[in-house]
Amino acid sequence: MSVFWQSVLAVFAAVGFYTLLHTVYELISARVLRMHSAAELTLYGDGCDPASEQLIRMAARVRRQYLPGMSITFVEIGSGQGQNIARHMAARMDIMYLE
Repeated sequence: MSVFWQSVLAVFAAVGFYTLLHTVYELISARVLRMHSAAELTLYGDGCDPASEQLIRMAARVRRQYLPGMSITFVEIGSGQGQNIARHMAARMDIMYLE
């Protein structure tokens, strides 16, 4: 095998090894950052509105899948008349509820 082809193979091997190390580093660092990072999400809405229920469910899903250390706060800005779904869901899902 000529020197040229040996050089080409060496370059491909070096690029492959670098890619493997970079991928492993990204996986490890992403997991460590996910577990130990702090994030906060504040939701504003009417607790009696069904859209608020959807917001709370989506926020809880994001916390469960991507940021387990994230704190979620729901701030009530509606009139509060009717059945307040958001208050009950916040109590069940460990979400801070502010009136």
